[in-house]
Amino acid sequence: VPTAATAFGMPRIDLHDEVNPPSDWVADDRGSAADPLRHSYRSGFWATVPVWMPATGSVTIAVRAGLEGGGSATMPLAPIAAAPAPAPAAVTGEPALAICMATWEPDPDLLAVQVESIRAQVESDWVCLISDDCSSPEGYAAIERAVGDDPRFVLSRSPRRLGFYRNFERALSMVPAGTELVALSDQDDHWYPEKLATLRSALGRAQLVYSDQRLVGPDGEVLAESYWSGGRSRNDTNFASLLIANTITGAASLFRRELLEVALPFPDPPGVQYQDHWLGLCALATGRIAYVDRPLYDYVQHGGALLGHEAANRISAGGGDEVTPRGLFSRLIAAARGSRAAYFDGYCRLRVLAATLLMRAGPRLRARPARVLHRFAAAEGSPLALAWLELRRLRNRLGRTETMGAERIIAAGLLWRRGIAAIGALRGQPIPGLPYDAQLPDRDPAPEGLGGLGHERTVVLGGLVEPLELTVSEDEPERVNMLLPTIELRHLFGGYITKFNLARRLAESGLRVRILTVDPTPALPADWREQVESYAGLAGLFETVEVAFARDRDAPVAINPRDRFVATTWWTAHIAAAAVGRTERTRFLYLIQEFEPYTHPMGSWAAYALSTYELPHVALFSTALLRDFFAARGYGVFAAGETEGRERSVAFENAITAVTPPTAAELAARDGKALLFYARPEPHGARNMFELGLLGLARAIERGTFGPEWTFHGIGSVEGRDRTVGLPGGRSLELLNRRDQGSYAELLVGHDVGLALMSTPHPSLVPLEMASAGLLTVTNSWETKTAAAMAALSPNLIAVPPGIDGIAAGLAEAAAGAGEHERRIAGAVVDWSRDWDHAFDTTTMAAVLGLLDAC
Repeated sequence: VPTAATAFGMPRIDLHDEVNPPSDWVADDRGSAADPLRHSYRSGFWATVPVWMPATGSVTIAVRAGLEGGGSATMPLAPIAAAPAPAPAAVTGEPALAICMATWEPDPDLLAVQVESIRAQVESDWVCLISDDCSSPEGYAAIERAVGDDPRFVLSRSPRRLGFYRNFERALSMVPAGTELVALSDQDDHWYPEKLATLRSALGRAQLVYSDQRLVGPDGEVLAESYWSGGRSRNDTNFASLLIANTITGAASLFRRELLEVALPFPDPPGVQYQDHWLGLCALATGRIAYVDRPLYDYVQHGGALLGHEAANRISAGGGDEVTPRGLFSRLIAAARGSRAAYFDGYCRLRVLAATLLMRAGPRLRARPARVLHRFAAAEGSPLALAWLELRRLRNRLGRTETMGAERIIAAGLLWRRGIAAIGALRGQPIPGLPYDAQLPDRDPAPEGLGGLGHERTVVLGGLVEPLELTVSEDEPERVNMLLPTIELRHLFGGYITKFNLARRLAESGLRVRILTVDPTPALPADWREQVESYAGLAGLFETVEVAFARDRDAPVAINPRDRFVATTWWTAHIAAAAVGRTERTRFLYLIQEFEPYTHPMGSWAAYALSTYELPHVALFSTALLRDFFAARGYGVFAAGETEGRERSVAFENAITAVTPPTAAELAARDGKALLFYARPEPHGARNMFELGLLGLARAIERGTFGPEWTFHGIGSVEGRDRTVGLPGGRSLELLNRRDQGSYAELLVGHDVGLALMSTPHPSLVPLEMASAGLLTVTNSWETKTAAAMAALSPNLIAVPPGIDGIAAGLAEAAAGAGEHERRIAGAVVDWSRDWDHAFDTTTMAAVLGLLDAC
């Protein structure tokens, strides 16, 4: 069924930035080699597509493009399967009224009050259907205690977390076929005895009836005698106003069961949707809504409420129309960011509701709501519809405050969308800082309980270690879950290659392995799996290892109670510890490739990283030197002594890039000499001590260590195009772009001296790789990483104290020995693993499996 796409040709900033990093933008608007004409920038669009679903089977969504030269091309996107309708609840008799309660981690005292107030209803012909949203065992037990053995309460626990919106949908799906009326209930209010009877008698010929509510605190203190005491007027007759801003409260409502024929299943729009808004729209679109002008229950207001009275009266876009010249551009950008969210969360969300009603209501749809729905659905491309929205804002100034000026938000979203389309059509490259449509609106970075914090870096730290939203079910297969920060191809260095190879070897050992990313994931190209699998040891990785992006889901991650967790960074260790608490396990496996407090300045972040070694874990260390450092300091598993620490840990060697060094004859035939510096000037590479290395190199040049035959190159930066850094005597360091593994190996063998520093107690892979390529390599010592320990790995390694003079002296020794070709070739035989199957050999993997069993 052909359906026209909306917003065709919109800018695609996520794809543009993937193939044209911002640091690569140049004055002539030329893009990268992969996209020289920047076609990626205007290659995308979004569309809202109505789909008629069959009762069974599936339909396939596809995109069909008309081609400039004639004809068309079609690309299937995905099949959508029809979900079977949930079975109604099995209840005793045929009660006339079903109360649908949605629960999750209820306050036991407030829940008990609510249950007793339902039991005390004058209306007695009811059944209460409770859908619990996968509460903890303690929370579920509290519900069981509250309802006791009363057969009128039917309790059902969802196997997965659904969220409040879908949990109410689940509760409504449980309503028996013979029931006439339905009421919604929260888990923590207090109904007056006459609530159901009063609503039933007031329903008349309406589809839905609702009442006022008294607002109280958790302790019963009266906060307001009426829900409508905040200056906002209620609305149950104007369909346009109800579509734009809801005023129907679900727990105050009673409606006919036939309404569920239109309402179920709930639509799935972007943004946050509330069940009472959708049910109110269904009711007013197909009939009338009645109102009881007095409170029939106490609506409890507390910090955990999803939408309280105060929030409901704070819908307006805020701020006046005054704009001063000062800070105009920044204010426009801020307004655009808000308008971007207004388009997706506001207009697109309501448009999905409108399209769903137009499809489902059919002949039941009343004429006036039908006109509003058609007008709203067309607003994106209709100046008249946009003008209609703007004119509706005048109602607020005339005292009709039911929408609180929310029309302004929707209009701003539509204007943003049209403005972005115009910019995309006129410009060949993005405007830095302008909020394009790279993703749907961002997830709130503040974890639960931190939403009110006003300090961004504190919120980031709190969000970094926020526990994963999990649902525990025996129906899930037992897995080993490896927690990765994220998957970002630009930063796929040795540490990530290690993690992926460990996942592969665990899967080959017969375990079901899942990689879970715990940070938001950047946009990934379509071939990201192939790119990851191109690294050494990773061919076929994703044929045996699952991947789930835990922070980019709208549903919890399902785990088995016997699942095990592997932490791979300090913040994933905090997340792993919290996840273990939801299982039968007592500790997690900690893959430790670094002493991570050293990766942060002294302060909160370093202290929080250090605290992970006190969490219950067993340890897998990359390199014996790193393990020895922990043993010497008494950190982590060694806190109780070296004997216990050795029993609860294993060390392995990260495989270095396999390099074939040149022969002595090839070295002798070279015209000049070259130094390769592992140079990472960006902040996240601070532990590689770029500044200290550069100062040491400059001191060596000033001392005449390097003659005119020497050239200097830097490798390791991810900051964009090749560039140079000035050195004394008119010399320069050319910073080269990051290479793939094959090109990197070729680059190594073309140099004579290496400089690779790292403020860590482990050897680091880059010095080992340089030494294996025949480079006399200057690196730094660090506690247990002594000069003797490094020389034992390869005589090509020259470990010096991390200071300017020490580095300069080490470079002098390396430069003087660069002509000793036989020495360099002999030193290329590095005592280290060059193959991942050797790094994680049978003996090592047996020890790793033993650690997992010890969890």
